[in-house]
Amino acid sequence: MVKEDTKTDKSDFLQLVREAIGRKTPLLYAPDYPPLKSNYTRQQEKVRTITAKNLARKSKILDQLIENASFAGWNVHRVSDHESAAEKIGEIAASVKAKLAVRTTETILKSVNVDGALRSKKVTPVVLASGRYRSKSDLKEVAFKADLGISGVSFAIAETASCVLIPRKGVARLTSLAPPVFVAIVQADQVLENLDDYFAMVRLQFQKTRGRYPNYTNFVSGPSRTADIEQTLTIGVHGPGIVHMVLVG
Repeated sequence: MVKEDTKTDKSDFLQLVREAIGRKTPLLYAPDYPPLKSNYTRQQEKVRTITAKNLARKSKILDQLIENASFAGWNVHRVSDHESAAEKIGEIAASVKAKLAVRTTETILKSVNVDGALRSKKVTPVVLASGRYRSKSDLKEVAFKADLGISGVSFAIAETASCVLIPRKGVARLTSLAPPVFVAIVQADQVLENLDDYFAMVRLQFQKTRGRYPNYTNFVSGPSRTADIEQTLTIGVHGPGIVHMVLVG
């Protein structure tokens, strides 16, 4: 019997990666990745270029996010304003018969009246943030008792349908990990076209803060998935089995 050669060369491996993130062909240009100690002004200019590009392609990028997110298992809801976003979140909470919801304290939640919308559906909203509980174990207990988690995002990436959450004061990562249902509120100007844009943004922040940048980032790219040795896919074992994206704008 002739043993089949299963070795994968570099080009085959890169093609598998491209297909996994939805790219059919290689990039037409080589991304400019200067060293981390390179000129800060140069990186600022790069980010300005990316921002201008995303603004010019905004409609197409948002359509790409919606398409990829829907394919990845997100329930996508596009709304026109903050009031409509709050109403939609209330509807989501009612549809899953939630009794307790936890949320972060990000800036977007000062504009989107999530608490009012939840209370109108007889859902109790609780802020999940370190410093509000006596210990991490208390925070963890509340998170796992919740039926619904609600958070804003730092970025959303159209290419991979990922919501990027950077834990910090007022943003507990358990909000997106512990409850069985998670709602991400995404503002249109937070959407980037691809991972290259995201890493350029992060590099600028890393340089700006002289390396004092959060060392943990949470990418939510759809409902939690896991598979056993027989490749049987199971949803929601190690995280939310239902995820909603409320896109504002």
